[in-house]
Amino acid sequence: MQTLLVEVEGLTKKYKKFTLGPLHFQVERGVVIGLVGENGSGKSTLFRLLMNLLKEDDGHILMFGQKITEDDWKQKIGYAGELLEAYDFLTIMEMKKLISRWYQDWDEEMFVNLVKRYKIDISQKFSKCSKGTKKKVEFIFALCHHPELLLLDEPTAGVDLVSQRKMKEDMIHFMDDGEKSIVLATHTVDEINQLCDEIIVLDGGRIVHTYNKDEIYDHWARVWVSDVTEPIRQHPNVIYYNTIPLQIVTDNLEILEVALEKEQININQVQRLSMEEVLEYLIEGNES
Repeated sequence: MQTLLVEVEGLTKKYKKFTLGPLHFQVERGVVIGLVGENGSGKSTLFRLLMNLLKEDDGHILMFGQKITEDDWKQKIGYAGELLEAYDFLTIMEMKKLISRWYQDWDEEMFVNLVKRYKIDISQKFSKCSKGTKKKVEFIFALCHHPELLLLDEPTAGVDLVSQRKMKEDMIHFMDDGEKSIVLATHTVDEINQLCDEIIVLDGGRIVHTYNKDEIYDHWARVWVSDVTEPIRQHPNVIYYNTIPLQIVTDNLEILEVALEKEQININQVQRLSMEEVLEYLIEGNES
């Protein structure tokens, strides 16, 4: 069985005022990757490149070990990312009749159950649906052919709280057998905490950080200290420091403790950071 579902090497897409890449990353089977970054950082462009909806300028993508020019790998992928707007003149039922023909493993019973679960009026034209309903419909269509990989571009944005909970439950259920994977673009800390194993941070079209989620909980901390010397200010594991009060944010507490001892600096207090705080530092790139 193919253990690498996605392999991206040197992927680059150039526009007049923005360049995505070069990007290098892999998606292993059984993993949920959270893709985070500010609006305009390149998340949606990346998804469209992965789905072969855009043509890369350089680099290559392998999906399930296949070049993306071969279309049969799309049977194994569920994508939710505003792809349905081109068909918004159709009702949801008419969309279903069209989309179900594309997939060999379309599950009609699953579609019916999910439509009931999310309270979707399938007689409504897609163009008349609210943003949240559109997101729910995209999510349903992404699941109903039993894919091995979900590519979800902010699937819960604009969705009501009850449906957000249901979507998280369905993503967890999707991952139950350990053989599937999800790449999830999100701004929601709860989704990262509850779903993701790894986090990729995009900024200005480039991957600036890649973390295992557990490493963040283990290593990131805010440290109140007796002094902040120049070697500490310049230390690679110091993400942020402040002089009033004297405190440091680090992405590796153990290494920083050794450096502080070398500088004969006392630690007065240590506080682990929440995921929300860590993401703020990673995305906003706080500097002293």
